[in-house]
Amino acid sequence: MPGPFRRFLRNPARAFVARFALFLAVFAALYPIATRRWFFAVEALIAATARAQFQVLRALGAETSLEGNLVRLGDFGVRIIEECTGIFEAIIFVAAVLAYPTSPAKKAIGVALGVPLLYLFNVARILVLLAVGYAWPSRFEFMHLYFWQATLILMITSVWLLWIFKVVRHAPRPRPDPG
Repeated sequence: MPGPFRRFLRNPARAFVARFALFLAVFAALYPIATRRWFFAVEALIAATARAQFQVLRALGAETSLEGNLVRLGDFGVRIIEECTGIFEAIIFVAAVLAYPTSPAKKAIGVALGVPLLYLFNVARILVLLAVGYAWPSRFEFMHLYFWQATLILMITSVWLLWIFKVVRHAPRPRPDPG
């Protein structure tokens, strides 16, 4: 059976998908174990995400408050939970970066630049959700459950493609011939 499987993996796209699925499976298996042991790190990220929302809203002059992990904009509030931190988006992104056939240095650059970029996008996502919930409460559920879920997929893919085009496939320009 190794023959057909190896032939299957000779196609670079299929090999990438197989590696990506393997990394996702490993991360899916390890994440619950890691969070049971180090949930304090997840709690710290939850608190940092809530504080980031509060600080940005306050800097914008909005009527805001922070009570634990509950961020309020006027009378509307959202509780920041584990799923609001961007951890799961980062896991998908890291799996895609690690699965892509390039050097370890370029993969490290991808993770080092992509994960913070995804976090910032996630902070912006929650700010928009707060604004929608404050101004149009009837639209909040749609924005939260449908619009932003699709947007998160697009965002992960965009950051990954940006990394491929700007870091992985970036070739230095040839120097002009001095003669």
